[in-house]
Amino acid sequence: MKRDLDLIRRILLDIETPGEGATHHSGFGHLVATGHDPEAIQYHVQLMHDAGLIVADELVPGQWWPERITWSGHEFLDLARDDARWERAKRNIDDQVGSAPFQVVRDLLARSVGEQLAAPARTRKK
Repeated sequence: MKRDLDLIRRILLDIETPGEGATHHSGFGHLVATGHDPEAIQYHVQLMHDAGLIVADELVPGQWWPERITWSGHEFLDLARDDARWERAKRNIDDQVGSAPFQVVRDLLARSVGEQLAAPARTRKK
């Protein structure tokens, strides 16, 4: 199965902001409803755990449950949260190399934030 950075970003956003009225992440039904394969979701939760983006438990073989986002996960999410920045980074990678390691994506997003912060105040997004 291929790693899907869009799905990883979506899962992080969902863990960070649980559904209305929830006190903890309440599941992935909405991701399944929008066309994501349940096995792909579980695989990506495990990948995110392995990469240190989240802490997750394997409830039964092959079924992972996210407990919380780690410091590294929050750092990545802060870089990837803005939709325009995320799409621009993905487009740059697709146009220039097709795919890239996670660290390269993270570095590209960080450079974009740095450039945005260095820009004159009148050109910054508010």
